[in-house]
This record gives sequence, structure tokens and C-alpha cells, in this order.
Amino acid sequence: MNILTHTVSGLAVGALVASFSKMNLSDRLKIVFVSGFAGALPDIDSISLWSHFDATIGKSFYLTHSGKEIYSAKFWYSHHAFYHSLFAAVLLAITAGFFNYLITGNFKKYSFFTFFKKNKLFFTGFVLGYLIHLLEDMPTPASTWGGVNLFWPFKTYIGGAGKIWWWNNYDIFLIAGGTFLLLFSLLIINKFVRFNLRKISLTIFALGFVWVLVQINTRKFDFSYTGYAKHYGAYEKKSKELQKEILGDRLYRWMLAFDNKLKLNF
Repeated sequence: MNILTHTVSGLAVGALVASFSKMNLSDRLKIVFVSGFAGALPDIDSISLWSHFDATIGKSFYLTHSGKEIYSAKFWYSHHAFYHSLFAAVLLAITAGFFNYLITGNFKKYSFFTFFKKNKLFFTGFVLGYLIHLLEDMPTPASTWGGVNLFWPFKTYIGGAGKIWWWNNYDIFLIAGGTFLLLFSLLIINKFVRFNLRKISLTIFALGFVWVLVQINTRKFDFSYTGYAKHYGAYEKKSKELQKEILGDRLYRWMLAFDNKLKLNF
């Protein structure tokens, strides 16, 4: 799935986690930001497609394969491998937290364990924002990986169902975006009006999550393939045709215009 949907989904998760916080609004918003950042982070393993990868990172680490070969392979640093795992989510959350612990000078006040307890919702937001990305990648085609290496270092890949195409999932983006905007608005409103923020936020997120599951499982086409897709263009065209059926002509044209303005796959 595309990076925008991953990021917005991470933001929605962060807004949900923030609703469980008793901190002030600015700290709650930091949880949202951290989770959104984590939602995009797993795709850092796509850096091997960077045009200068071979001359810089590849050369520095004496890699014997080109960036394009690495991307589609099953090395631990390939796409959908280590960085698309539960282990990476926890490790990177702890690493980011530890650097924050050092930079902010909190090591002078208390232990890292105490710091972790005081900021557990930041860690939770990071891990859950990261994991929502992995869940969203599982319904995409198997391609050369066969899913995501969720339980790395075990070699089993999970997902690759091909229920949705890689891009053009405008309906899912709109649901994720709408869910985030509702949850974010509730965070702001709750500063001035008291209500059961946790229960309402959890209900909205659950409804959005279920709605996405319904959309994923009711596509009228099987996008599954292994290896390299011989009819990549035809699949992408079919994906857009389905979006037009789902969204209607006007909303589809708006989303397509937005898509065409972006310099990334959406």
C-alpha cells in the first residue's frame, strides 16, 4: 500500500492512543506525530531503489547486489523483510526512546526503565503505528516476497493475498483519513468539553478498521501473483476501474487528479 495511506493510518492510531493519555494537548499531539512517523517508517527498506544507492550505501557496505536486486530479494535488509517485522517495531521504538532519553537529559534524573514507564504511550503509539503499516501490506500481492516477514528472524512471510493492488486504493485512504480527522478533532474538542474520549475514539477507530476490512475483502478482482507481474499495467488499470465503481465518478475524478499531482505512487 502507498506511503500516504500508511502515514495517515499511523496518525489515526496515534490519535486513538493519545485519547488514553492524561497529558496536556501538546503532549497528546506528540503521540499522534510519533505514531504517524512510525506508520511510514517500515518503507525505509525501499531506499535500495534510490538512484544513488549503489554508488553510496551499496559501495560503503561492499554489497555485491544492486539496489534493485536487493529490493526484490529476501535478504534481511530487502523490502518486506526485517523492517516489516514485529521485532523491528519494538527495537526501533526502544532505540528512538533511548536517544530521546539521552538527548533530553533525562538520564540525569532517572533510569531508562522509569523513563519508559513515564512515556509508555509514546512507545505504544510508535509500535502500533508501525504495525498498522505491516497489516496494510499483507493484503497486497505476494510478488517476489510472499507477504511480509512479520516474525523475523524466522523466515516465514505472511500475507501476499492480492486482495488489493499496490496503489490506487483511494477508498482505503479516505476511510483512514476520515477516521484520523474525526479522532484528531475529538482530541481538540476534549480540551474544552469533557466527555468519554476513550470510548468514543475506540468506537470510531473500530468502525473505521472494520470498514477498511470490508473494502479490502469485497474487491471484485483477484490481484494475486507471485514473482514478477506480467500484466502490471492491466492490474493497475483494473484497480482504478474498481475505484471508480466504489467512489462514483465525481469523487473518483477528484482523487485521480490528486493522485496525478503527486510524485510518488498513490
